[in-house]
Amino acid sequence: MHDEALHSGAPGTSALLVDGKTFTINGNTVSYQFHVDGDTGDLRTDHFGGPITGPIPADPKPLINGVPTELPDRVRRELPDQGRGDFRIPAIRIRQPEGYTVSELKYQAHTIVRGKPGLPGLPATFGGEEDVTTIIIHLYDDKSQVAADLTYSIFPKYDAVVRSVSVMNQGTGNITVEVLASLSVDFAVQDLDMITLSGDHMREAHRERRKVERGLHG
Repeated sequence: MHDEALHSGAPGTSALLVDGKTFTINGNTVSYQFHVDGDTGDLRTDHFGGPITGPIPADPKPLINGVPTELPDRVRRELPDQGRGDFRIPAIRIRQPEGYTVSELKYQAHTIVRGKPGLPGLPATFGGEEDVTTIIIHLYDDKSQVAADLTYSIFPKYDAVVRSVSVMNQGTGNITVEVLASLSVDFAVQDLDMITLSGDHMREAHRERRKVERGLHG
């Protein structure tokens, strides 16, 4: 079953396609696709790059002694957390009243919005119903009663994917949000360059280009 938004991406595509639990966001020359893992309820990244016309096959499981084995830190995830075997830098870390920081946010539902919701109290991009389409992925952790909404907005004309994350405490105890990234993108292994625009007053937008390598980049 396809649930299509009204706006158009590349010729012959919609800006937003929902096929079961696979979500594809399309600009004129860019596509972003992710899906819900049927076993874990986790959000898995499939593709972020040039335009695509259908589902991307899931990444194969790595082999250990010839046996396909799924390792959490080898999986491309939309919202990597901490404490369940993924040893990369997390996009979210919430300390519970009991002191632990393990979260297990699983897919619950999604909402499609024409236009782009604002971010109260924060600077944000904006656009009308004819300019931008938004999908909100609703996640929930049954044990801690914490919910998270992942918001993806696409401006097809500009190939711009805009993301944000909000966290809601639906339990009775106090929680501490220690880490929360508005986006996390896990690209497949490939040669990539990073472009940044440094500068100051009267010296704006000095372009710097460098290779993306293992480790942190400031």
